[in-house]
Amino acid sequence: MEQNILDWLLQQDPAIQYRVHRDFLKSRPDVLHEIQENIRREGWGKRLMDCQQPNGEWGEGYYRPKWTSTHYTLLLLKCIGYPQDEHRILSSVKRVLDHLIAKDGGIGTMPHEKRSDCCITGMFLNFASYFHADEEKLKPVIDHLLDQHLPDGGFNCRHPKVKVHHSSFHTTLSVIEGYWEYERQGYRYRIDDVKSQRRSADEFLLQHRLFLSDKDGRIIDPHFLSMHWPTHWHYDVLRALEYFADSGSPYDPRFSEALSWLKGLENQGKWPLSPPYPNKMHFLLERTSKSSAINTARTLRIFEHFMKVE
Repeated sequence: MEQNILDWLLQQDPAIQYRVHRDFLKSRPDVLHEIQENIRREGWGKRLMDCQQPNGEWGEGYYRPKWTSTHYTLLLLKCIGYPQDEHRILSSVKRVLDHLIAKDGGIGTMPHEKRSDCCITGMFLNFASYFHADEEKLKPVIDHLLDQHLPDGGFNCRHPKVKVHHSSFHTTLSVIEGYWEYERQGYRYRIDDVKSQRRSADEFLLQHRLFLSDKDGRIIDPHFLSMHWPTHWHYDVLRALEYFADSGSPYDPRFSEALSWLKGLENQGKWPLSPPYPNKMHFLLERTSKSSAINTARTLRIFEHFMKVE
């Protein structure tokens, strides 16, 4: 990383500083801890926690409205590297596990629901694992997700409500991000099954080179080639590459088109940010621009990883 880019990133929100120290400077644990405490004390992290209501919720409940609900706020707090020992977050995650497990074992959006949503459940597993939810209470969540695996290797939130023949990129990535965080945090319940399904879903995405039809090579959805952050539930190539780098995936030639596309967006060592997805936000984290600090940090991390393992 060029020094001017490094200096620029180190002037940003503590959440971005944390990424730089963790991913590039390889700073000591005590330095990383202090920067995480800064996430708690100032910037995006403090502002998000200040939006929490006295009942421990954000927005109007667990899943309303997007993107200020409890669900998406907790997901964002995980993504910015908020300290894992925050009791207000741990209490919120515990309330979900105590009151929102649907009858099928997944995460419902209201108490006593019969059916859950696989995409919501995968996202929940992601931040619940990061914030060290009780393993015993996560067991029905794991059982449910393992039951949702489709023959082509991925997942689809419409299954089993309707008969589907193809996995969803959105749902698949949400589930395997959750699986990876569950694995990374040292959980053991059905871990071999989790690892097996994650590898299968990785292959599903790679068969499509992350954004291309396996039938005719066309771009599956132009929205996959966007540079959003936060991504919420939406799939895009940058988010997929970040997952593969984060989970230590070895280089595969099927990454080449995605990496070339990403490289082509470079603007003097920086990368852009797409306009935010519609719906209410707590506040704007970064303005749409050709020079996004968060996306520059994310992208440089991806290239560093794949240059090392290629």
